[in-house]
Amino acid sequence: MVSVGAAVLRVLTSLKMLGLHLFTIVLVVIMVNLAFWQLRRHNDRVTFNESVRARSLDTPRSVDDLLAIDSDPRALEWYLLQVSGRYLRDEDLLLVNLSQDGRAGVDPVSALLLDDGRVLLVNRGFLPLSEVVPPPPDGRVTLIGRVRAPQERRRGELTDPSTGELREIQRIDPARLATQLPGTVLPVYIDVLQSDPPDSPMLSRIAEPELTLGPHLSYVVQWFVFSACAVVAWGVIVRRALVAARRATTSA
Repeated sequence: MVSVGAAVLRVLTSLKMLGLHLFTIVLVVIMVNLAFWQLRRHNDRVTFNESVRARSLDTPRSVDDLLAIDSDPRALEWYLLQVSGRYLRDEDLLLVNLSQDGRAGVDPVSALLLDDGRVLLVNRGFLPLSEVVPPPPDGRVTLIGRVRAPQERRRGELTDPSTGELREIQRIDPARLATQLPGTVLPVYIDVLQSDPPDSPMLSRIAEPELTLGPHLSYVVQWFVFSACAVVAWGVIVRRALVAARRATTSA
């Protein structure tokens, strides 16, 4: 006669049950890792929002003060920059394939020759496709803008040719555009917030960065709940198998 303990051990170590144990462990590990990944994304978003808010309230910096912060353009993003200079004629670009506030359009991008001889790319604003691109202001201008790092190509997006002179661009990359501009081109560009004298009223200010937290925290809860459900399901299946084994043993 097979003892209850031996029957239980045989059920728990059967190939079917071993497969269930392994599947449950793998499933729970994956879902817990997904939960912590979403938690990291939530924390990154919180840090990003706090950084953007703090930098947007900071006093606008000069170019040298900005570049003294860090050599990595991405570490300089969202600071405010104040510059003065003259727009270079015949060096205007169009950032294409854009939409803002539900409208298709372009961003006129111009090269500003700073008072110290360096060149800064300036995203002057958003313009609907139906409008004619206005020229930048004549003479000396003073700008306050939001610092942006070079835009990178995302999967599935169009790319700009690696050589040749560009007039329409898919993204703003100062290093790529420096080959067709005179002088030293700064490694960052700005989205204009204020211009003196003002730019064309046809241009809308570039949209503010989204400072929402997104759904990441709810996904954290979701993945932990799914993990708990997997463990409960495993427990129910094992319990039923053990009950059936005990009944078979006691009736034998």
